[in-house]
Amino acid sequence: MDPVDAQNALDDIHRRGEQSRDAYFRFGHSRTTVQLLALSVFLPFASFDLPNPWGGAVVLPEVALVLIMLVAYLRHAPVRRSITTREAALGAAAGIALMTAFKGLATAARVGGVPAPHTAAAALLCTAGAACLILAGRRGRP
Repeated sequence: MDPVDAQNALDDIHRRGEQSRDAYFRFGHSRTTVQLLALSVFLPFASFDLPNPWGGAVVLPEVALVLIMLVAYLRHAPVRRSITTREAALGAAAGIALMTAFKGLATAARVGGVPAPHTAAAALLCTAGAACLILAGRRGRP
C-alpha cells in the first residue's frame, strides 16, 4: 500500500466517523426523543409535590418511560455508539447543574407562594431544556 492509498483510507475512516456522529446527533435531538427525555425528567421532579404514597408510585411510570426510550433507541437509532469519558463527565456536570437549578427554583417558588413549587420548577426546567435541545438540533452539530 502506498502512502496515497493509506491517506485515502484514513480520510474515508474520518468521513465515516463524522457521518456516524451526525446521525447519532440527529437521532438524539429529534422532537420525540427530546419530549420523552423532558417527560422522564419532569415526572420524578414533580413527584415531590405528591403526598407520601403517591410520590413513590411515580417510579413505575418512570421505569416504563425509560424502558420505552431504551427500546426506541435500540430499534430506531441509525448508529449505536458508546459514550466517551468526556461526554460522561459533561452529562454528570449537566445533571448536577439541573438538580441545583431545580432546588433553587423550587425554593423560590415555595417562597413565592406557588401551590405546587416542585411541579412549577420541573415544568420550567423541562421546557427550557427541551427548547435548548431542539434549537441546538436545528442549528446542527456544534
